[in-house]
Amino acid sequence: MSIEPTPMKQPPRQLLTKSHCDPDDVALKSFFLGPQSENADWLEEILRSVLTAYFSWRRRTHAGDGQAISRADQNHPAFRRRRREFIAATQRLLSRFEGEVPKFSPRYIAHMFSETSMPAIVGHVITLLHNPNNISGESSRVGVAIESEAIRELASMLGIDETTARGHFTSGGTVANFEAMVRARRRMERWLTVGARARNTGDLRWSLFEAAHMGWSDHDELLEALDIDSSALESLSTNPFEVAAQLGSIFEAAYRGPVILVPDHKHYSWVKGAELLGLGREAFWSVQLDERGVLCVDDLRRRIDEARDKNRPIMMVVSVAGTTELGAFDPVDEVQFLLDRLQRQQNVHIYHHVDAAYGGFFAASACRDDRSCELDDGVCRALAAIRRTNSVTLDPHKLGYVPYASGAFISTDSREYFASSVDAPYIAFDSDRDRGPQTIEGSRSAAGAVATWLTARTIGLDTAGYGRILRRTVRARKRLQKTLKKINAPVRIAPTSSNILTFCVARDGESLSATNERTQMLYETFSPERDGAFFVSRTSLRFSDYGPMLQPFVSSWNGDTDADELTLIRLCIMNPFIDSRETETDFIAEFCLAVQQACS
Repeated sequence: MSIEPTPMKQPPRQLLTKSHCDPDDVALKSFFLGPQSENADWLEEILRSVLTAYFSWRRRTHAGDGQAISRADQNHPAFRRRRREFIAATQRLLSRFEGEVPKFSPRYIAHMFSETSMPAIVGHVITLLHNPNNISGESSRVGVAIESEAIRELASMLGIDETTARGHFTSGGTVANFEAMVRARRRMERWLTVGARARNTGDLRWSLFEAAHMGWSDHDELLEALDIDSSALESLSTNPFEVAAQLGSIFEAAYRGPVILVPDHKHYSWVKGAELLGLGREAFWSVQLDERGVLCVDDLRRRIDEARDKNRPIMMVVSVAGTTELGAFDPVDEVQFLLDRLQRQQNVHIYHHVDAAYGGFFAASACRDDRSCELDDGVCRALAAIRRTNSVTLDPHKLGYVPYASGAFISTDSREYFASSVDAPYIAFDSDRDRGPQTIEGSRSAAGAVATWLTARTIGLDTAGYGRILRRTVRARKRLQKTLKKINAPVRIAPTSSNILTFCVARDGESLSATNERTQMLYETFSPERDGAFFVSRTSLRFSDYGPMLQPFVSSWNGDTDADELTLIRLCIMNPFIDSRETETDFIAEFCLAVQQACS
């Protein structure tokens, strides 16, 4: 069935003469409903055709079975009463949601969500109608296939080899990070098991640390030399207390478990994951940040040496591409270079995961085309290095403009993706097709995968599609930053490198506590509870985490550091229309004026 749009009515003449948009930017407007529902006619037509096609499919399926709901049933007083109650409850629900925060508006610049694209909405709705469960192909013939295709699209965007990449969609970045932890631990356990058996033979005298980082080549050679079937390597999945005792005895050193090296600006999911895996918070080793507020590679090197000295296996190293607070990018390339050198020179193989839940979609930007790239060189190098790491987390429901909930986990090596295998007697799993045996979540909706797939096939995960949209948001952030600096208020803008902007309002020489109080009052002016002209978010950076960056930042206005953290207004510049030339409102100029008035 055709879903081509009907010709739109011509807009008022004054709007036609006002527009100076690039034709490619105009084309991208066809993918969003618009702040004032400008594309409502088209979306309504598409959704109507979706429902019509769905109804027709149901009618054609086993058409000879006959109808279960007759006209007489539909005209019965009880039926009609229930229908009226249903409609009334629906109207009440619609009314209630009119009190929701208007995240679609360019005035919403608070958290990491914004407008959702029309292809994503349509893909989501189609999936909801069919309600597939992506645990297996038995319950999702089409959904599991589209999920695999969508993972390949995301892998291609990141430059990962599609033939080796494996992954699946999750409910969000938190679960995707858990998936990485499961695989990193499983890999380490396999290597430890083989190393322990080899040490028992007396041929190898590896330390516990060396065995835990032996690499797949040594693992495979030892399996063959020891004549061990890979299916027998399950000993470290039994009682962990007994395992610790056995490893301590074999390696002649107390086994205290692995450690995880994560930078100080970590997402809270990593602490959750360490506890859920039973590792304990002690296993969580923080890596310091540098003066840019990103992972310090020198401190990472120090932490690796410390783990080796203490005979503590490193389960994984985590880099972040697009931090929650600042949208900053760790030097993924430098981290991977360090790990590659350890592998090459010392045969130490360490799992490297990139938490790119927010920033991963910037890989669709023009990092490969310096003429139009809006990102810093360091960000481009970090994004380009993701393909060399072990795994990555993405959140299409952030910069993918896909509805909640949609996260994704991708392994760059299919061998490391297939970490374990579980079975259910009532499900016939296909090991080549189904992801159910490999996922933390059991039942999984296909909606996020389908929504991502349709955006990839329409908008495009490339420089002309998502890349162009995200470049516009970075340009808007730069314009906002430049305009804020000109207002009559002592705005202090923290270092940034993407489309997130953070700032405080600090007078020269004042105490940090006074600055924090003023910034908090400014936040309350724009908080969702006030339902004001704009919506912002707030964050706090602790000196214990961000000291190397905060010290020179606060010193730039001679601030008196009488507090252990700095409060910042946090703006996520994601809306595709925030810097539109056609609207009657200049949102950036109006927001800056509102800040100036609030600070006066």
